[in-house]
Amino acid sequence: PFDYGPLLRTIKVSIEKLNLQPTPIFVRKVIELYEMICVRHGLMVVGPTGGGKSMCVHTLKLALTQLKTEKITGIRYEKAQVYHCNPKSITMGQLYGAFDPNTNEWQDGILAGLMRLAIRDQDADKLKWMLIDGPVDAIWIENMNT
Repeated sequence: PFDYGPLLRTIKVSIEKLNLQPTPIFVRKVIELYEMICVRHGLMVVGPTGGGKSMCVHTLKLALTQLKTEKITGIRYEKAQVYHCNPKSITMGQLYGAFDPNTNEWQDGILAGLMRLAIRDQDADKLKWMLIDGPVDAIWIENMNT
């Protein structure tokens, strides 16, 4: 069985640092997110606007980073860096990149730039999360799958 003790402690500390309330449902959702990142490379956190999705991610980031700082060993107990983007605040070309037919040049999008930032960070002990935070849109999701 997995000992959630150190993780639970740092989740509650992180919740306080973010000036949130440590409600049982929120703590459970942070733990569920932790369990998902242990078995998946990519995932979606979905729910209503204002439902706590982004705060859940940031709480887990702080908790895992604290565990690493305290040198507590565990699955995915690593520093975490979040690269954040709101896909609905920009055009598809700005998000993914676009070809300019006038100059015959490719202009990288914001996601490519964020990926390069994550790759340049050579800290192998750091989790790098791309947080694409916004309403799910079938078009940009389909483009991401492509």
